[in-house]
This record gives sequence, structure tokens and C-alpha cells, in this order.
Amino acid sequence: MPRAVTRAERFADGIDLYDWLPDGSGFVAVATLPPEETPGDRRRRLELYGDVRRFPAPSSKPSFFRVALDGMTVDRLGEAPFDQPETLAVSPDGAWMAASGSAEEQTTAGAELVLLPLGAPGGALRRFSNDIWEESLAWSGRELFVAGPGERRDGVQHNTEGRLYRLGEPERLVRLHPELPGYVKQLVPLPGGAVLLTDNLSTRMRILRVQAGADPVTLLDHRGWIFNLSASRDGKTVAFVAADSTHYPEIYLARGDLTGIRPVTRLNEALTRAPLPEIETFTWDDGAGGTVEGALFWPPGRKGEKGLPLIVDLHGGPFSVARTEAVSLAGSFLSYPALLAARGFLVLNPNYRGSAGRGDAFTQGIEGHHCSRPSEDVIRGVESLVARGQADRGRLGLMGYSGGGGLSKCLIGRTRMFRAVATGSGVWNDIATFTSKRGALWTESFYPGSSPWTDFSLWWKESPMSGLDQVETPTLILAGERDGDAPRQAEELYRGLTRRGVPTELLLFPGEGHVFQRPSHKRTKMRAEISWLEHHLLGTPRP
Repeated sequence: MPRAVTRAERFADGIDLYDWLPDGSGFVAVATLPPEETPGDRRRRLELYGDVRRFPAPSSKPSFFRVALDGMTVDRLGEAPFDQPETLAVSPDGAWMAASGSAEEQTTAGAELVLLPLGAPGGALRRFSNDIWEESLAWSGRELFVAGPGERRDGVQHNTEGRLYRLGEPERLVRLHPELPGYVKQLVPLPGGAVLLTDNLSTRMRILRVQAGADPVTLLDHRGWIFNLSASRDGKTVAFVAADSTHYPEIYLARGDLTGIRPVTRLNEALTRAPLPEIETFTWDDGAGGTVEGALFWPPGRKGEKGLPLIVDLHGGPFSVARTEAVSLAGSFLSYPALLAARGFLVLNPNYRGSAGRGDAFTQGIEGHHCSRPSEDVIRGVESLVARGQADRGRLGLMGYSGGGGLSKCLIGRTRMFRAVATGSGVWNDIATFTSKRGALWTESFYPGSSPWTDFSLWWKESPMSGLDQVETPTLILAGERDGDAPRQAEELYRGLTRRGVPTELLLFPGEGHVFQRPSHKRTKMRAEISWLEHHLLGTPRP
């Protein structure tokens, strides 16, 4: 029977991250404790403010702890220099803990990488300033590998593909293998100073073995996606979750060199036995001398058929994200192209400019143009399918969530080609977003070195809201009520479309943040989106 090793009252807000000590004697953790407040301070605060929310609110930063299983003791190791913990990893010899995190406003400048000695409590914390956002950490022997995007040029921060680094001397990150073309993520330690990693190459993913001073070795080139990569301590066994065009996600085991891959679960076997879409990578001209790729899902048994109704399904991000040739419903149900294909739709998942896996120039190509250039990419992709006779111009639909929700809002103000759209979360008003909690990250990502008062015309032109007077597309709007400023901007979009006489409907999901948690809400979201699109594209009656 499980037993508690920490007291709930000690960690009232829970534990954010933890990692085991190598000898199994306990673990280290990062957690945020409530602000210290004496009874007198609390009484005076309540007398002055009552239940009024005050900003800035009293707060405390996360702290590092070591929990010993023998005796159930908890030692506080020190305060973290960040607000939002991201990663945590203990060195194989148990001598060091590495951690990364970000400031509340989440900018690369506020992202921190720290090392803490795990000797006696009170050891000096070592901080490392750099220009990347540390997304993954892995120790191999005494070497620390780091993966993350970002670079600073001429004093301005820019997004990049995820890159691989090693912590070198004098205590700085040294980039490894800049020739790697994709978005590096998911670092997994191996013995002898090596790591496994995944990199995303647009519609494909790979697993590579990397070691300082040696060329990377590709162990698996997969036309699908790979997540939750892990390896045994001796590196002889590898496990991961994967999906491809003919298999829904399952857990797989393989030898250390990625031979002998075999599934160890069959949780989605019933789905795999059902008629599956045929998936291909579809490529088209971006109009600027380059190309754009996407995953194209054909209805089961109908590949090559002409005049199909088309749904364009936009991924979020866009940085660090790309759609692959994989069937999946995923746990969040933000996207379900295989299900839409099974209902008779041709589905395009475009990896428009800004998406992962096509190089830094492709990523940075949307700086200052995050609405217009991806919109051009999507429109050109749809026109290509229509010109080939595969998509029916009279039955074009659009959907997207998060970053894809923002792009779908851009598109309906720039084209009237779509007969219906389902848009979830995502920004509607760029200028209002600048003053929101995520405004600093928004600026760094899409308008580096800029602000609304220095480049107002640019911010307005690239804001989806600037196209409101052009929107005629029937629009379904969805947002979680606890998803930051998304519900407020969703209501603003709803009111604006209503005043213009555009058919529209708004669904706000109580208690939900950015990614819905309640199964009933996930089901409602999917049913509402499908019903809206099928009604306007196929004439199906709505319930």
C-alpha cells in the first residue's frame, strides 16, 4: 500500500518536480511554499483589504528540497531563482542537481539554469546566464547536456530550432552539432558521456545517439511521432511511446541500438483495427522561393479521389511544434485528423512557416509577420489541393487551437474561402495581449525588439482583430474559462462578429485552463466542432 513521505501541510500547493537520488535513499524536489505570514500580519491584511485581490500579491519563489525516505526528513536546500520550475535532474554520482525554470512573464531573459551541490544543506547555488530557453536536461557521467531554442543577435532575442548544448568550462553552454537540422528535444542520459535525443524534422521524427567529440548516429528515422523517450541505467534497453500512419500510440521497447523494436502495450489495438486514413507528406510552393510541408490525411480507402470536402487543421505553437504522419487522438483531443478523415473529410495539417523541423530561417520567417505569412502558406496549400481537383472549393473548413486558434482568426479576416471555422483559444487582439501576463513572451516571439508604440501599424496589421470587417465565415469559438485572457478575447471576438451579423457561437468551459482536463469537456469540444463543421460544409442538421 502506498505511504506518504511528505506531509500535506508542508507542501500545501503540491510538489512541482522531483528526481530520485541515485542510491534510492530519497529524492530531491522543487516546490513553492505559501508566503510566510504571522497571525498579526494576516489580521492586518484582512482588516485593510478583506477579500479584495491585490497586485502584486504576496508570493514566494519555489525552493529546492531533499527528502530522505529513512526517517522521512525534509531538508530545504535553498531558494530557486525562478518562478516557474521547468526541469530537474540529479547527476549519476548524486553530487549535483541541475534545474531550470522561468520568470512569471516567461521570457528567455527570465529563464534560468542552476546547479546546486547536494552535500550539506546551504551549498552555494551556481547560476548560468545564457540566451536559450532550457527545455530538457540530462546528465551523462559528470557531463550535463542541455536542449533548448533561442539566440541573441544585436541585442535582440530570437526564436530558433531546439539546439543541443553541453555545460563546459568556464561554466558556459557550448553548442554541439550545429549541423543537426531539426528541433532537438527529449534528452535521455546514457553511460559514458552520451545521450539519446529526438529531433523533429517537420513530418518526421528521429532518435539519435550523441556524444561530445563524435558524429551523431541516427538510430531511428520515424514517419510519425515519438514521445516519453527513456533508457535503462546501463543503456541496453530503450522505451518510448510512438505512433505512425498505421498504429495509434503504444509503448515500445528496443535494444540500446534501437533494433528489435516491439510493442509492449496494445491499448489502442481496437482503433488500429478500424479503417485507417492514408497519410502522406504534401508539399507546396510558399511563393517566396521555398516550400511548405504538411501531413495530408485521406479518408480510408479513398486516396486520390477528387472533389472531397477539406478541413485544414492548424497546430499550435507554432515554435517547437510540427504535425507528423501519425494517427493519434492524444490525451488532450485538441486535434483529431484521423477521426475527421474517417468521417469522409480530406484533412490537411500544414506545417506553416514558424513550425519546427525546417531550420532557423523557416522558424524566424514569421518575426513581424506571424499572422500574414502563415496565412499565405495555408491559403497556398489549400489552393494547390483545389487546383489538383482533390479538394472541393465549395466545401472548405478550418479549425485550430492555441497558436492554431490565433492563426485561424487571422485567416478568416484575410480570405473568405472557408465555409466554417472552429477556433479555440489563441490570440484575437495582439495589442491587448502586449499588456497581459504573457505579453513579454508574445513580444519576444513575434515582434522581437518592437512594441505597440514604436511599431503600431505593424502590430495592428498583424493582429487578427484588424480583419474583423472582412469576416463572413460562420465561426465557432471555444475557450477554457481559466485560460488567462483567452476567454475575454473569445468574448470580444464573439461580440464583434455578432454586431457584424456573422453566424457565431461561443462555448466557455468552466474550470478549464488551456488544455482541457475533464473528459466530458473534451467530448463536448469535439462534438461541437464536428457538428459545426459538418453542418456548414455538408448540410448536416445540428442538434
